[in-house]
Amino acid sequence: MDQEFYKSSPEMITAHYGEEYERYYNAIVPPIYMNSLNIFPNIDAYFDADKFDKHTYIYGRVQNPTVRILEDKLAALEHGCASYVFSSGMAAATTAVQATVKAGGNIVCIRNAYGPLANYVSEHCPAAMGTTITWVEGNSVEEFKEAITENTQLVILESPASVTFFLQDIAAVAELAHAVGAKVYIDNTFCTPVYQNPLDLGADIVMHTISKYLGGHSDVIGGVLVVKDPDFAKVVADKRELLGGIIGPMEAWLTLRGVRTLSVRVPAHGAAALKVAQYLENHPKVRKVNYPGLESFPQHELYKKQMRGCTGLLSFEIEGTKEQAKQIVNSLKVFKIGVSWGGFESLACMPMLRLSDEKAQWMGGDQNTIRLHIGLEGVDALIADLDDALANI
Repeated sequence: MDQEFYKSSPEMITAHYGEEYERYYNAIVPPIYMNSLNIFPNIDAYFDADKFDKHTYIYGRVQNPTVRILEDKLAALEHGCASYVFSSGMAAATTAVQATVKAGGNIVCIRNAYGPLANYVSEHCPAAMGTTITWVEGNSVEEFKEAITENTQLVILESPASVTFFLQDIAAVAELAHAVGAKVYIDNTFCTPVYQNPLDLGADIVMHTISKYLGGHSDVIGGVLVVKDPDFAKVVADKRELLGGIIGPMEAWLTLRGVRTLSVRVPAHGAAALKVAQYLENHPKVRKVNYPGLESFPQHELYKKQMRGCTGLLSFEIEGTKEQAKQIVNSLKVFKIGVSWGGFESLACMPMLRLSDEKAQWMGGDQNTIRLHIGLEGVDALIADLDDALANI
């Protein structure tokens, strides 16, 4: 079957795209290619091998057949020309920075970027590369207009940001960045390709953390970069080869398994999360709920402009102290305390608890911010759990 036929919908892509059944004895599930290298019929074939050809395999640090199937699916889902899968989200994110930023360049980064990435660009890059960092809250296009200069080489977005859920106007920021030759990187882990396609809005690099919705079962670590420019794709491929960050074949296979149900799981998480958000919004002990899918969300119009739906992550602030917020989290029974999200399980954490008041406010939040991931245990059980916990304060 022509592979283009399978690009007709996200569901067709996750089920069949990239699957060349005839290459592995028509098995409906591809094998896990555990080999570390591939052999050649003669020495000239080895030296003439094109590492950018999707069916040429040389060494496991460069490419692997199981990994390639996953990459084909993710590129198609994000409407990119190529994708590259890494051993972790941080391996993907740092590779993107190294592929775009030269010594002495400027990075514009939202304050609520993924914490380890924010630390990397604020601590490692200035020391090792002499870069400068300009921080923006990200809510206003005018703020980006002031921040982006002729020396800016990379703009780092995360829309929605995964603690405060601020959105950035991707198309407007991309236009500003491209005017000075800068590239736009965006973490699209929250939305997934089911609900947002940033490359279509002007972004250059889309990143996903596999441990979240792509994997979906809390059993795999990995990261993804999807790009839309073929020449830049080769730069990313070279960087991954040199830095050695490719994902292993077993992890790629587990991710393939998760991706097959992405279009079913994500709406289920989102439907439950909206009901939880609405419950919290109407609770007398809750001061604020951060969830773009709520009509009361300050950027709801931008949400409707660039997103097709909302997934299972949200946060809220109580009318109370951080100690009371801790009491709520510690009282939860169905929700487990954990740092990640995107799996089958419901989770609670307080990302800003140990920050100073000033730092939490600088990031647009509060020390008592409680972040929830709404899992698949059933919305009635989750609301009852929250109701019991809120009754304790």
